[in-house]
Amino acid sequence: MSPWPVPGEPAVADIGGKRLAALTAAGLLTIANIVLSIFSLKHGIPEIYTYLYIVPVILVAYISPRAGVYFTIVLGWLYLGLVYLYGALDLRLLASSFAWFYIFVSLGVLISAYSNEIVKQRKYQEIFTGSQAAIFTFHLNTCRIHQFNARLAHILGYTDRNLEGEDIALIWNDPADLEGFLRQLGGDGMINDKEAVFRKADGSEVWVQVTASVTGEDIVILSAVDVTARKQISDKLRQTEIQYQLLFDQAGDPIIIHDYGNRILAANRIAVQLSGYPLGELTAMNFTDLDIERCTEWTRQCMREVEARGTLIFETIHHNHSGMEIPVEISSSRFEFMGKPAVISIVRDISERKKAEAAIREREQRFRMTGDLIPYGVWIADAAGEFTYCSDSFLSLLGMTLEECRGLAWMKRLPEADADRTRHDWEEVVRVGGFWDYEYRMTDRKGREHFILSRGSPFRDSSGLIVSYVGIHLDITDRRQYENRLEASLAEKEVIIKEVHHRVKNNMQVISGFLQLQSTFTDDPAASEMLAECQRRVRSMALVHEKLYQSRHLGFINVAEYIKSLVSELQESYVVQADITFKVDVESVNINLDIAIPCGLIINELLTNSLKYAFWERPSGTITIELRLSPDHQFHLRVCDDGKGLPENFDIASTSTLGMQLVQVLVRQLGGTIAIVSKAGTCFDITFPEKF
Repeated sequence: MSPWPVPGEPAVADIGGKRLAALTAAGLLTIANIVLSIFSLKHGIPEIYTYLYIVPVILVAYISPRAGVYFTIVLGWLYLGLVYLYGALDLRLLASSFAWFYIFVSLGVLISAYSNEIVKQRKYQEIFTGSQAAIFTFHLNTCRIHQFNARLAHILGYTDRNLEGEDIALIWNDPADLEGFLRQLGGDGMINDKEAVFRKADGSEVWVQVTASVTGEDIVILSAVDVTARKQISDKLRQTEIQYQLLFDQAGDPIIIHDYGNRILAANRIAVQLSGYPLGELTAMNFTDLDIERCTEWTRQCMREVEARGTLIFETIHHNHSGMEIPVEISSSRFEFMGKPAVISIVRDISERKKAEAAIREREQRFRMTGDLIPYGVWIADAAGEFTYCSDSFLSLLGMTLEECRGLAWMKRLPEADADRTRHDWEEVVRVGGFWDYEYRMTDRKGREHFILSRGSPFRDSSGLIVSYVGIHLDITDRRQYENRLEASLAEKEVIIKEVHHRVKNNMQVISGFLQLQSTFTDDPAASEMLAECQRRVRSMALVHEKLYQSRHLGFINVAEYIKSLVSELQESYVVQADITFKVDVESVNINLDIAIPCGLIINELLTNSLKYAFWERPSGTITIELRLSPDHQFHLRVCDDGKGLPENFDIASTSTLGMQLVQVLVRQLGGTIAIVSKAGTCFDITFPEKF
């Protein structure tokens, strides 16, 4: 069965026009029947027109079933009257007339009953199709849908689908809820205003309010009103109310709601707890009853201002149930409570703050007394960073009054290059609530420059709130002048130390030159080689001093730069037939002179040894130098080559070569250890501690 038209479309013809036409026709037919009956009775032919009385009976019954019954009775008596007046005194005619009378009445009742059913059906159809609610019928036992209106199809999105014959479980979202609904419906026969969730064609949910009743044939008529929007609003209101109640009861400060006449309407848990009054007693009081006597009128005046302005923050003094006075800060706002204008007042106990303010005032007095005894003295600023006190000596230096210092105007005494930076740093300290430790130059009223050390820290109350900043100004002009002289002296000493390192390096260069010159005057190759080795050793030490006077830190050199330079010079000074590749992997750390010279000599000896012996009769080779500083402050030096390796019986402790002996001495000088591995070449692993 297809759904009937949606409400608003013409489903039934104009009933008013049909009723008028039927009534007119019934009247005309009745008159015509009476005239024909009179005519027929006068002429002795009564049976011909008697059947025509049924037509007006049908029309009147169609208009109104109840009126059809009365009309039939009246029409029957009228026919009997006509027979009596115009008919002959014939028993057969009278019997026939009475028979027709009962026929009229019986037909009228039947027709009226049938018409009544038609009217009921028409009204049911109008209600079914025109209802704003979704209406459908289903069998209580089979749960199959029989009829449904277009509103149901529209709500559930089944506009293009016929729901007739479908199981109601198709649209009922919760099977357990459906089972309970059917069980209750079978027992009670009727369910009113039950909320349920229907499932739409696209799988989404829609909340409906259901009313259902069971007819005599186990047919259930169910109407459902879409209450999804109302449900959502109701849920949001309920959630908002729960959140409000939680916030209201869990707030850390007392909250009291009262009307404009100060009558308390509601109070939260902390208000009951701190006031000491039971909730019932508290809500029977006026808000001003919580004030001490001398503050009552002040609170009334503030409440009148709240009523006029909408919000106000003020301070007063309350008392609790035991009579103890409590200084409070009240933040009051106008709002609507249960549909009526009211005031919500948040009451904060400021007893500790008042004590802190009193203590601060006492301390400020002490600071003022102390500040007058300190050159440039003590300063105090409020939480916003504005000076509230400066010692007279500092004001005298500025040539300004305390009022003239407001708004950071005192910073105009700073040099132009420092003013913006100092202003920004002070504003940042105030923003984050940090400590102030600052040096700046300041010009006094006579134009003389002073160096000021300003130190201060935030002062907080018991709740951690910053209430002021307190600090001192110290004149450090003499100290800065001394530091400047000291820095100049240190600069001179640095120049002298660099000059010393430079001259030591030059002297070693001279020694290296003498050794090279001497080697030209000897014909002994062994002697020449020994002189060359001595020259390289001197050059490695000279390189340390060269790096030292070039370094920013006179006591340290960068070991990576030093070793790379040392390797580079060895490559240039040593002529080898093989193609040697150097791989240098050294961590960039600084070492002092006590490590640099022995380390450089060790590397010089080991590289020289590899270049002389490792690649004999080989076309190419690789030498690797690695240096690492471990977290336990141990240096790990590794010098390796992939040459032919050391002899099998080699023992560094018993070797007679000067180079290896020198390596052992230098390793001991560094406080380290040495290990040798001779597989596929030679590796010297040396470990020694970092020196500070």
